[in-house]
Amino acid sequence: MGLGERLDAIRGQASGDGVSVTVDLHGKPVDLSFTREAYALRPEVLAGVVRRLADRASADALAQGVAVVAEVVPEDRLELA
Repeated sequence: MGLGERLDAIRGQASGDGVSVTVDLHGKPVDLSFTREAYALRPEVLAGVVRRLADRASADALAQGVAVVAEVVPEDRLELA
């Protein structure tokens, strides 16, 4: 599998409070699921849970992407802000 394919296959995931969020490398949601626990939350609370988990999933996906790139880019060329 080439570098582009490996990066395209990355998925970050986070779960909590009856919600599961999966995003791609760019943080775009690719899956969102709810259990009964989530349906009991008020809408504004549920929205906050989804945002928080999407942020965590995005950070997870980004870390995976950095790890993949680090395998092919020399360490002295990687600059992480």
